[in-house]
This record gives sequence, C-alpha cells and structure tokens, in this order.
Amino acid sequence: SYRPVPLTIHVSGQGYAGKNQYLFDQRMCQQVPSILREFSDGRSSIVFCHSKRDTEKLATDLSSCYGSSPQVNPQLRNIANQTRLATLQRCLFRGVAYHHAGMDAQDRRLVEQAFSSGVISALCATSTLAMGVNLPAHLV
Repeated sequence: SYRPVPLTIHVSGQGYAGKNQYLFDQRMCQQVPSILREFSDGRSSIVFCHSKRDTEKLATDLSSCYGSSPQVNPQLRNIANQTRLATLQRCLFRGVAYHHAGMDAQDRRLVEQAFSSGVISALCATSTLAMGVNLPAHLV
C-alpha cells in the first residue's frame, strides 16, 4: 500500500499490569508526557484512551505538564473561547484537547479543525476518532 509518509515504529515496555489494572492504567497516564516528549519531535500527537472519562482525565493531566503556556498563543485562546465545555476550554488554552462521542458535533469539529491546523499539540481520543476522521498526526 502507498504511504505518503514513512512509518516508524517504536516499542516501549511500560511494565506488567498484574492483578491491578487500575494501578497499571494510572502508571501509564504518568508515562505519556515523557513518551510524547521523546517521540513527538514537538509535533502533533494522538493518544488513544479506553473511555470518554479517560480522554478527559489524560488531556487535563497533559495540559498541566505537557501543554504550552496559555499566554503564548492567542489563537489557542480564540479556539478555547468557542466551546462551552469548561474542561475542554482549560485544555485548549494549553494546546491539548480531547475527542469522544459524548461531545456535541460542534465541539468535535472544533477540536478536529484545531488539530488539523497544527494548533493543538496533543489530542486524547477514544477509538471513535479513528472511524472516518483523517487527521495529520506525527505520533499516534
């Protein structure tokens, strides 16, 4: 098949889930910022999560430790002011967003357009994003 961009695969072992999947998931969330820093080259990244709640939690966590300063980009402020979802707005101010089926279509479109234009550096999403949406991500 034709790929316009060469595909590079990185495998990173993050431990063993054991009997407590919850603790493993929490550890994984703590590892995501360092993985993004190491492999994203500062370009757009998508992180797939298991649930709507997980997308919002990880996006919130990333916005505090991985996102940009809210004063740096007035374009982010403009995009953030277009949603009424307070959690999404706080994330967007920092260049991070989430995307899941529980959002209304207008907010999903806003996030998709901001990510496509390169304004958002990290997008946390459920697998529904992979169904029919083509977004230019450097790291998935």
